[in-house]
Amino acid sequence: MAYKTFSDEYPLSWVEYEVNVQQEILKNTQLLVPKMELIKESKEIKMDYIDGYTIGDRMRKEKYKHALDDLIDIQLSIHNYNNLKLSQAHDEFEKQIKESRLDEDLKNIGFSLLSKIEKKHILCHFDIHFLNIMYDHTDYYIIDWINAKLGNPVLDIARTYIILKQYAQRLANKYLKAIVKKGNYVMADVETAIPLMAILRLTEHDATDFEAKLLEMIHNN
Repeated sequence: MAYKTFSDEYPLSWVEYEVNVQQEILKNTQLLVPKMELIKESKEIKMDYIDGYTIGDRMRKEKYKHALDDLIDIQLSIHNYNNLKLSQAHDEFEKQIKESRLDEDLKNIGFSLLSKIEKKHILCHFDIHFLNIMYDHTDYYIIDWINAKLGNPVLDIARTYIILKQYAQRLANKYLKAIVKKGNYVMADVETAIPLMAILRLTEHDATDFEAKLLEMIHNN
């Protein structure tokens, strides 16, 4: 087993939320996801230990050449599910923008972009990248579902594109073209979602060093 621990300041309700999301995925999909159990007394999450490494490590250690294709296939497999008991991305993103410290111009751009994207109820991970897919030498397991919501997959694709632009830039454009083609998405729809997800990324604590590039994505679209 593996254990995820939290600081004393971290609210128990947030830990419970993370477990509830993962259990909803486990119960209502065929996706490979580690089982989780909340230990309230110690505020820990007990989960299956995956004896392996991330697809990112597989790419580096084994010089594996199909990691991007595998990531795309896994992300598209997530989009096969809908109407789970999860929060709705449109509602959550509107709230996130409204309650953020962003300036009013950025907030208004965000609200406008959100209104242009069709509201859907499809399962989206909203943090798919090379470190959130574990390889146990046979199968891939998808981890870190805390951001999962129901939404339009173009939002999920835009989110992954932005993460790749920050941490694996040489693969970002290749990823975008490939997943749009393989998933039969409309590139214009994804391009509308990219500046919106860039605005949301600005509200996160680990985006400071990437702020200039995010602003460029927002204002150049």
